[in-house]
Amino acid sequence: MARTIASKLTRIYLIVAVLVLFFAGLVSQLYAYHHSRTVAHENLSTQAVALAGNLESAVTFSDSAFAQQTLNALQHYPDVRMAAVVLPSGKYLASYLADDSPAGNAHLEINLAQGNFMATQSHGVVQAIAGSGVAATRLVMVASLEKLNREMELTALAGLAIACVILLGAYKLFSRMSRHVTRPLEQLTSVMRHVERRRDYQQRAQVVSNDEIGELAEGFNAMLGALETQNTSLISELDERKRMQEQLDHLAHFDAVTRLPNRYYFHDRLKISVAHGLATGQTMAVLFVDLDNFKLINDSYGHHVGDVLLQTVGARLTSALRAGDLVCRLGGDEFAIILENLVDLTQMQPLIEKLIQQLAQPLRLDNHDVVISGSIGAALCPEDADNPETLLRYADAAMYAAKADGKNTWRRFNVDMVSQSTLRLTLESQMRLGLAAGQFEVHYQPQIDLASGQVIGVEALARWHHPELGEISPVQFIPVAEDCGFIRQLGEWVLRSACQQIVQWHLAGYTQLKVAVNVSVRQLAHADFAAHVMEILAETACSANFLELEITESVLMRNGGRALELLDVLQQCGIRMSMDDFGTGYSSMAQLKNMPVSKLKIDKSFVDEITSNRSDLAITTAMISLGNILDLQVMTEGVESLEQVVLLRQAGCHCFQGYYFAKPMPAQQVADFIDIFSKNHTEISKGITT
Repeated sequence: MARTIASKLTRIYLIVAVLVLFFAGLVSQLYAYHHSRTVAHENLSTQAVALAGNLESAVTFSDSAFAQQTLNALQHYPDVRMAAVVLPSGKYLASYLADDSPAGNAHLEINLAQGNFMATQSHGVVQAIAGSGVAATRLVMVASLEKLNREMELTALAGLAIACVILLGAYKLFSRMSRHVTRPLEQLTSVMRHVERRRDYQQRAQVVSNDEIGELAEGFNAMLGALETQNTSLISELDERKRMQEQLDHLAHFDAVTRLPNRYYFHDRLKISVAHGLATGQTMAVLFVDLDNFKLINDSYGHHVGDVLLQTVGARLTSALRAGDLVCRLGGDEFAIILENLVDLTQMQPLIEKLIQQLAQPLRLDNHDVVISGSIGAALCPEDADNPETLLRYADAAMYAAKADGKNTWRRFNVDMVSQSTLRLTLESQMRLGLAAGQFEVHYQPQIDLASGQVIGVEALARWHHPELGEISPVQFIPVAEDCGFIRQLGEWVLRSACQQIVQWHLAGYTQLKVAVNVSVRQLAHADFAAHVMEILAETACSANFLELEITESVLMRNGGRALELLDVLQQCGIRMSMDDFGTGYSSMAQLKNMPVSKLKIDKSFVDEITSNRSDLAITTAMISLGNILDLQVMTEGVESLEQVVLLRQAGCHCFQGYYFAKPMPAQQVADFIDIFSKNHTEISKGITT
């Protein structure tokens, strides 16, 4: 049998009342209990202070009898169960134990160790009498809380009984008063049942009050009157729902910015196109279009200009294609195109070239002249793949190949792109495991100063010995490490290994050596980079004077003030800074003089052809002269022949790094190279001079 509203209201009231009384009583009891315990503890502390004052003379003269007499006075305080005067040695000068307390002093010793305490059945204080620290004589007092606990239990029981009486009276009163609310509702329910059984919509409920129940009755009457026009309203509502459903379906399958079909629509259509092409034997293609440098335009001119640019690109792509071709926006600056009913590749090529030309047309957006280009990858079905997922993935790989070939061009997919993509994924997934498994090693390439005839330093270079793939070139794994963020962890490992190794060489007597370590842009991007470097120096006991950090010129130019601030901090700590790949970053003399660098490393690209290209020789000579004028040490890297060394010395450079002198080598071979070079440097210098 269903419960009436009256019974439900009464049940709700009882639940609320019980909860309110319970939590109110609980909070008040807890507060009273806590307050009583606090007062009892404060009283015990006060008593301990007073008793400690009375015991000072007894402690001073070691009068145990007087101390015992003083403690015996505690028998007039039945709550105090035990007390003792504890000397610094741990022995008792006097002790007191209530008659009904258990024998032994173990409890006193425990409380002496833990100081003041408050437990469930007892509490205690430790009060210094004389002395301080561990040499103090202390008074320990422990009192019982049993009486207080019993009083609180009786109080709780009394409160519970009072609450039950209050609940019973309130229940009776509420039951009577609720009838004034529930009776009109019962009458309204009776009318509703009559209408339901007899379909007599002329019935009306009696409005007996002007409160919410009266409004409910009036609303019920109005509802009965509106039933006659329900059919017409229902048809109108169904039409509106259909329109809303069509609008939601459009939003789910079309891009809000460009109004082009979105990723979901594209995947559905691609499945149909692939199935149709395979069934009819016709060739179809997927084009993956990615805008070049769109992020730069978006960041420079704002997202509003970026959105207008995307709309323009969508319109240009659509206008350049045939009527049956489909253009979709996958997201960001990526578009996909489905070309159906292709005769062969020769039909596709003019279409793609037209797309590239259309994209490259200048346009003016929000008073800005904007030139955009696109990189396009193409994959054909069934020649390249016969399923939608693989076809799109191959087109994406071809697009990345187009970007790698200089952008603003297109490439058709070939199998080499898959192997490169797979190798990249393999390297990315195994680098962290390789570092943990000890597959990485640091090699060192000596740096030669022919003026002094010494090996003045080494550059630390990471090498990866993969157990299955063999030696993996840094040209392959360093860019992958940069892209996936692993370069920071790898760079810190190289730095730590190099610092440990330079310390070992110094202990072996090669105290002139310095070690140079390359720093990537991702490392400099972290504000705590300088702190990490100093932590590694402290951890390895390496002096900052023997560490040199190499930062490429392009990184310094691109990161500007933030990078210079970090380098200034490190330079002030004694670490030397070297500008690597000098000549490739377009730094001006005004910028160069303000940079915290002490060495310029001229890039290998200028050294390669100085023996055959007068322009390269002139540029290299000018850079060497510039470094000497600014009182910077100049080093040329990538030196591979005697002729290069001779020309560079004539230009004023004396520091070299390259295969002509030594290749990067394991740490254990560096010492032998230094010894051999020291013995033969005179002959080497003569050979270069002559």
